[in-house]
Amino acid sequence: MSTVVHSPIVAGKFGLHTSLAKVTALAAALLIAIMGLTFVPAGSAASAAETIAQCNGVNNTGGLGLACDVTVTNNLDITSGVASSTVTVKECTGAANTALTCTTTPTSYGEITSSVNQCNDANNGGGSSVICNVYVTNNITGAASTEVTDATINQCNGSGAEGTGPTLLCTPSDQSATSATITQCDGTANGGGAGDRVICTVTASTMSAQLPVSINQCNGTANGGGSVVTCTASLTNNIVLASATTPSATATPTPTPTPTPTATATPVAKNTLYDSKTDGFTHANSISPAFLEVGLLLAGLLTAAFAARRIAARR
Repeated sequence: MSTVVHSPIVAGKFGLHTSLAKVTALAAALLIAIMGLTFVPAGSAASAAETIAQCNGVNNTGGLGLACDVTVTNNLDITSGVASSTVTVKECTGAANTALTCTTTPTSYGEITSSVNQCNDANNGGGSSVICNVYVTNNITGAASTEVTDATINQCNGSGAEGTGPTLLCTPSDQSATSATITQCDGTANGGGAGDRVICTVTASTMSAQLPVSINQCNGTANGGGSVVTCTASLTNNIVLASATTPSATATPTPTPTPTPTATATPVAKNTLYDSKTDGFTHANSISPAFLEVGLLLAGLLTAAFAARRIAARR
């Protein structure tokens, strides 16, 4: 009969390797956790922009009426990055040229509203009526500059074809800017009908690079004989500069009394091997308490591992 002899040396090695492996894994996990809590930068609030869309691709049969409004108030604090918007949408439907049934919905957002799209590709049937309006107000505070420019416009292009003229009444006229801030009444009310059947207006509007907003409405709409379109867009920017720092009043300096001479004590020699409390030594670079705790924990775990090895070796 053969006898199996267990070697204490092999068992000791196995125990040592196992203990060290556990210590290493635990130490690595602790270090990662501590470093993650210590060095992860504070997050910043990044706000996504809202897009408002309504009354698009609807009522594409003859004889229907559509009236839609969007009113937006954007608020942006440049200094803090805090943004919000309040949006009210109104949609009215029914038979053309009659009193329409309306629903109105106000909504508040924790982001700015950056674009409005409404009344596009809608009411493409004969005898339709479309009345749509967009009003946007941007309130910007903490800005470095109040600079604004006139909003770029593209409107009433490819519209009002056929029938008796004039068919277009657009203010301002002859607007065809590329990638415009406001685009409306393009490709609209073609197919004949009454004169001035495309009445589209952009009021005096501005744009700001600090809070860009786009408006697109009444494009590709009411393309049927006898249809009329009336659309208005407005974009206003109110900008307040960052508050200037007000200098504090200069106080009259208080005379400093002349100190009484005292005997100068011989300074205690600093010894880097001793604690600062005993010889006045101050460490040039302080060590994070968290890393000191981790170091002490590692030392304790390593000591326990080697103790486990000795116990295993004696068995």
